[in-house]
Amino acid sequence: MAENQSLTSRVIKILRITNEPLSAHAISDVYRLNYKKVKTILAELEEDNLVYSLKTNRGKFYFLPDKYFKRKRDFLESDETPPYIWYEELSDLELATRKEKILEQIMKIKELFSEKEINGSDYFKKFQAKNEEISIINQILENRAKRRKRCYHCDNDLIVEKDNCSHCGKSHPVCPVCRRNIYGYEQTVRCPNCNVLAHATHMIEWLKCMGNCPNCRKRMIEDELIVEEERV
Repeated sequence: MAENQSLTSRVIKILRITNEPLSAHAISDVYRLNYKKVKTILAELEEDNLVYSLKTNRGKFYFLPDKYFKRKRDFLESDETPPYIWYEELSDLELATRKEKILEQIMKIKELFSEKEINGSDYFKKFQAKNEEISIINQILENRAKRRKRCYHCDNDLIVEKDNCSHCGKSHPVCPVCRRNIYGYEQTVRCPNCNVLAHATHMIEWLKCMGNCPNCRKRMIEDELIVEEERV
């Protein structure tokens, strides 16, 4: 029992000191812990709402809700490499902006190397990391291009991304958590008090962290959310 408590405390500490969500495999591999035990502990912590997870095409990642929601929003201009999982919440325009910033950083790295301010080993590591960022952004954009955007109201395809639908003229609803448009194919929920519409995953994440509606601020739990019928 004491061993399990010690390992649980260590897993929580790892999640608290890291700058990004981590998978069970990453935690066990980097910190040389038993994978099965780490996976079991993360599942128990998630069930107790002490940690939360995000499912991506690269697997399941765990994080502490308070750290996740306190992240800086100016990371698009940062010279540091932000957590890759954050990219999945960015709009196409923001991804393009970040990509331009990375290309600027690559040019700076080349200049530093040519001026012999960094050695060959550091140059290779930095250059490889920036190229990996660009690859991830390109993959996200490619995946999105395969998924057509539809108007939430009339379900017609959106050729140009504007605030209003070119077919029905209605404005796209905006998620109160991520502040992004809500489209026809996305799973959504409503607050039972103010009826605000939100992305289901974002609202659930918010409730686990804050315990109230991001719009009206009234206290509620996940089970009280009004789940809208998922549209394919």
